[in-house]
Formats: sequence, C-alpha cells, structure tokens
Amino acid sequence: MRSATVSPDSARLADYVVAAVAVVALAVSVAGLTRTPPRVETPAPAATRPKPTLVKLDPTRLRTAPAASPDAAAAPDAALAPAPLAPITSLPDLRLPNLPTVPAVSVRPTPVATVPAATRGPARIVATGPIVLDGAQMAGRQPWPEYPYECLRRRESGVVRVEFEVGENGLVRRARAVSSSGCARLDEAATETILRRWEFPAGDARLYEISIHFQLQ
Repeated sequence: MRSATVSPDSARLADYVVAAVAVVALAVSVAGLTRTPPRVETPAPAATRPKPTLVKLDPTRLRTAPAASPDAAAAPDAALAPAPLAPITSLPDLRLPNLPTVPAVSVRPTPVATVPAATRGPARIVATGPIVLDGAQMAGRQPWPEYPYECLRRRESGVVRVEFEVGENGLVRRARAVSSSGCARLDEAATETILRRWEFPAGDARLYEISIHFQLQ
C-alpha cells in the first residue's frame, strides 16, 4: 500500500495558520486581562444633623437687666396725652333780668270727716230702728202675699208683723216674723213673699217693719 505524500508548501501553510491562531488567542487573552473592570459608584451617606451642644451657665456670672425707670414707662402715655388748653382770659358779662316777686299763696287744708267704725261697710243701716210701713199703701206697690189654700179651708186668719232688711241694691236680704199670726202657714207666706218678690230703690241699707193682715171675707 502506498502512503500519501504531503507537499512541503501545504505543511508550511498549516504551520502559519496554527501560529496565527495562537497569536490571536494570545492577544485576546492579554486584552481580557488588561481591560479595566467597570466602576461601581457607592451612594454618598446621608447628611446627619449635628447634635446640639449643651452649654452650662454659671449662675454667679449672670447679669440682671437694669430696671426700667418710671419716667421711661410713662413716656408713651405722656406722648398720647392731649395738649393743655389755653387759659380763658375773659368771658362775656351775662346778666339775667330780675324776676318779679310772686307772693306766697297760703293753702288751707280741707278737713276730712271721719266715719265711725260702727257705721262703716256696705251693710250700714242709717236708721237706728226699723221704719214702719203702712200695709194699705204697700198693698198697691208691692206684690201682696197670697192666702194659703189650707188656711182658707180651715178658716184660719190673723195679723203677722214682719221685719225685713233691704240692701244697697234695693233687694230684700232677710225677713223674719217678729210677731206671729198664730198660724205658721200665714207667717211663712208673708215672709217668703217679702223676701223673694219685694223690691225697693237702690240706696243705703235700711230696715223696715210691716204688719200684714190675713182676714177672711
């Protein structure tokens, strides 16, 4: 078997290629070693506030402020005070006319009549005793008492004397039989008629007395 023969030119070219590759590889490795690494910047630390320093004071070396004088305190008030007024040298002569003399008038007090305590009040009665009225005259002026039917049936009659009081309004306030007729029905008929139906003019309170005859015909 025949071995292949290699030409010297081909061998030499292969050596050149290997040498070139080696040079390039060396250059790349050297460049990688000599390249400067990237610079990493670290952030600056935040500024911190300085701590206040404590100052110790010596009480023996403290100085008190001078007291303000009263003149200095009154100075602002004095500046605001109004200016004094100029004195008045002369005034006009003012004279009032003489007034006429009025004679004094003497006033004489009017005497006031006093009413005794026994006669005061609305229930005062002027007369000392009852006023006696005529029955015949009062029969035509005031309603006359009716004859009770029971007294007519029993044929009862008599004279009853009634005392009654009239108030200031003219109405009878009370009535009572001071002398009986002998029949209670006749006495009651007379007093009830005077008390409920008789009227008089208004005036002072007064006391009356009247005799009423109940007589059968």
